[in-house]
Amino acid sequence: MKPCTFVKITLLLLALLFAFSLWQRQPDIDDAWIGEHAYWMAEKGYVKSELMHGITQQHIRHIVHHKFFTLLGASFVGIFGFSLFTLKSVSLLGLIAFLWIFYLYQKKNSSDGALWVGLLLLASNAFIFQYAFVYRPEMVVMMLGFVSFIALERSIKDSYSYKWLIVSGLFAGLAAATHLNGLIYVSAGGLLLLIKRKPLQAIILGLAAIPTFAIYFYDFTREFGINYWIYQVKDAPALHNSGMLPDWLWLLEKPFREQMRFFHSPKEISLTVLFLFLLIAGFKKIRLQQKDLLIYLGMLILSLSSITVHSTSKYLMLYLPVMIVFMSRTFALLVFNDHQSFSMHTIHKNSRSYWAIGLFVIYFFVQMFWNIDISVKKFNPQNNRRFTEKYFGKQSAKLNVLAPMNFIFNEITHYNRIQGDLGFADLQKTGMPMHGRYLLHYSDSIGLDYLIVTNEYKTKFGIDTLSEPQRNKSGFKTVEINSNFEILKNEHRLP
Repeated sequence: MKPCTFVKITLLLLALLFAFSLWQRQPDIDDAWIGEHAYWMAEKGYVKSELMHGITQQHIRHIVHHKFFTLLGASFVGIFGFSLFTLKSVSLLGLIAFLWIFYLYQKKNSSDGALWVGLLLLASNAFIFQYAFVYRPEMVVMMLGFVSFIALERSIKDSYSYKWLIVSGLFAGLAAATHLNGLIYVSAGGLLLLIKRKPLQAIILGLAAIPTFAIYFYDFTREFGINYWIYQVKDAPALHNSGMLPDWLWLLEKPFREQMRFFHSPKEISLTVLFLFLLIAGFKKIRLQQKDLLIYLGMLILSLSSITVHSTSKYLMLYLPVMIVFMSRTFALLVFNDHQSFSMHTIHKNSRSYWAIGLFVIYFFVQMFWNIDISVKKFNPQNNRRFTEKYFGKQSAKLNVLAPMNFIFNEITHYNRIQGDLGFADLQKTGMPMHGRYLLHYSDSIGLDYLIVTNEYKTKFGIDTLSEPQRNKSGFKTVEINSNFEILKNEHRLP
């Protein structure tokens, strides 16, 4: 079988697996966390969060969110209604747009071998497979950032055409408005131009990003402006720096932690090892052909390490397309000598070629382990409806409950307030003793009628340490206790 035919069959099988994974795909915690922002934006015209009720006044107004992505999500909710599938489809649309752009770019600028190898690297990647159907902004940011890169590259090739510089800046600014991490495209593009001794062009790129980045400030008002934004950033437990170093020293130390993003687990390690091998094995041949690409990639990595709070691996997606462009071209160069033909007789029979193929195969199967695992786990939101009807009846519209984050699918319209258990866990990070009887007293003080506590949080919240008399003394009564969860009723509010 020809390599090209084999890759196309593999891509088809991957597409079928991905399509199967879409059916009743399990919710990611961010589907609820970030998805609630889109719901309230569509419902009230501004963002707030009841899931995080009590944290930095988010239940009143929340302005530290992914602005352009929230607008996209709210428009989808407005058109199709609030559901898990509706929210996930925003990222799916971003994937479709990205794959089409990537295909056209590779077809025009790379060999046939690099084109199909690049598509296989992308399609099998566990982060792409997972986050293409999670309501998180990385997929859309990645697509917008890649367009910015293409326009920047086109500008350089066209003797620093101002037209393409402006296009690059506009898309980089829009990526930053989608998620602040998108600022890396402005930074990396500007640094590349400065390295090439083009300061005027770097300034033009930065200025061009301002109009689209301005979208980020669309919900700033006199009451909820920059000071409120700073307060919500500094005091948010999710953005808290847990290190012992002072802030200024922690910022200097951050780039030295960037390797954690590349070696977190086998799915990152298999990608990193393949990338490093291709970089070292093909360096002599590629340093002239792909010098700008490598510098730009390096600036993306450096920029991301400087601005992110956490070394979470999913942010690899922001520069994954540029990595894969480089990897696919280098792989084709080492294995097929970059011929336009993609056949068995063009494969080099040497150790570098065998190592490249072997590491590629390892990468593929490691990624597939995660992809299959995601595909087989299913979720039915009707289970939440049945849960409500069983324990609270059909008259739940006035109830305030503590529940798992994903309970909002699709129960958010059936309750007065659903507060996320993760929100209570975040309150613990702020120093509040959210444990045992204090947690029950706090729940009563903020008007919660029921607490639904899963096994994950029973010990964390100290619920399993409370006897029934202790619960009753705090005003709560056990309604249900089983191997999966406990339900406590607030008898002060519901006698």
